[in-house]
Amino acid sequence: MSNVLSKLSVIGAAAATIVAFSATTQAASVKGNNITLRIGSGHPPFITYVKEVSKYFVPNVTKRVAAETKYKITFKEHYSGTVVNVFDTLEGTQDGRLDIGAWCVCFDDDKAMAMNLSYYVPFGEPNAIKATATFGKLIQQHPDIQKDYEKRYKQKLLAVTGFNNYGLLSAFDWKKFEDLKGRKILAAGPNLPWVSAGIPVRTTIPKAAQQLQTGVGEAIVLFPDTDFKLKLHEAIGKGGFYTITDFGAVVQISLTMNLRSRKKLPPEVVKIIDEEAMKYQTHSSQTSQNDHQWGLDKLAGAGITVRKIDPGAKIAWAKSLAAWPNSRAQAVSKKKNIDMGKIMRAFMDATRAGGHKFPVDYVIK
Repeated sequence: MSNVLSKLSVIGAAAATIVAFSATTQAASVKGNNITLRIGSGHPPFITYVKEVSKYFVPNVTKRVAAETKYKITFKEHYSGTVVNVFDTLEGTQDGRLDIGAWCVCFDDDKAMAMNLSYYVPFGEPNAIKATATFGKLIQQHPDIQKDYEKRYKQKLLAVTGFNNYGLLSAFDWKKFEDLKGRKILAAGPNLPWVSAGIPVRTTIPKAAQQLQTGVGEAIVLFPDTDFKLKLHEAIGKGGFYTITDFGAVVQISLTMNLRSRKKLPPEVVKIIDEEAMKYQTHSSQTSQNDHQWGLDKLAGAGITVRKIDPGAKIAWAKSLAAWPNSRAQAVSKKKNIDMGKIMRAFMDATRAGGHKFPVDYVIK
């Protein structure tokens, strides 16, 4: 698996470079009643949010455009890094390599800094459906959080979604928070600070298996379904453990559309795209939530010991991160010139109103 993904990453990077030179001419095409759009992601199509783009969003838009307008729309789908990789999908949607991009803000923790908000409040809402609904409403109420998408990066946010509740897959047994000291733990980027007891090591999906196989990492902060799909349980060897840590279901996926491409399209087609994007947001979060238990069951069936984090360890871990949310709020406010403290407080209030209780009180100034 790791060899396949590594090859896809290399091929994708090369393809992205080639396509970049012809991005302008290959952007959205409207010829008579025929519309062609390029849509894609750096992740492979078996990853849930990408799968739902391909199997839900694309066919639904295609059917509705054919049924409700005089136009026919064709999507050219590009996944697995064949046009953009996980680190440059925002840029690829900006420069026209893609008309619509689906991507994780975790790989743009500078440009999409504010949209990484739910990473900044660890041990949040574990249910992906509730977390996505809360974040979606937050964006509507506090549009400053995504203003850079249009003003700087020339693309419109169509929808958000995410994976499910983060946990820890480890090659070693542990019970107490202190047991993680000195352990090399993989994470995607903005959640690297979660690894407050161990040694944080940045990873991506194409690299994770090899890093675990070679000892670069001894554990990974990820979702159970993705762990299983990537065969990371095999990479860590026999006798592994999956601990449901309840880091939370982070809303980290953005579906965005190039503004130039958008302006080329008839209004009735744009309306359908926007409506189906919102349906995708709901549908994808539901699928992600269902995948959590599926992943736990698959890992258990493969011989991984699945258990919940000890309550004391959870509180100790959260206390070690108690000052970090405020630190991130101040950093985002300064860099992005928005009141991130106000937005983060509103986010936590909405999360609590949905029934969630944080293990510690994060004070945001």
